[in-house]
Amino acid sequence: SAGDAPLLSIGEENEFAARGGVIGLVVEDRKVRFEINTTAATSAHLRISSKLLALARIVHTSRRQQEAW
Repeated sequence: SAGDAPLLSIGEENEFAARGGVIGLVVEDRKVRFEINTTAATSAHLRISSKLLALARIVHTSRRQQEAW
């Protein structure tokens, strides 16, 4: 079923990844960087390569945000 299919969510809203998205794009020092929420990735049935994780800032969904989803 579609509910079991892996789903990658990418956004550029403030704290997108910290609020439950998988990858959040952020601008820092005029450069685009990205954050990966490993908790959200696991929940979405995704595996993120170690090479990609090494380049990203790792964030986690707060308990309050998990309850809101």
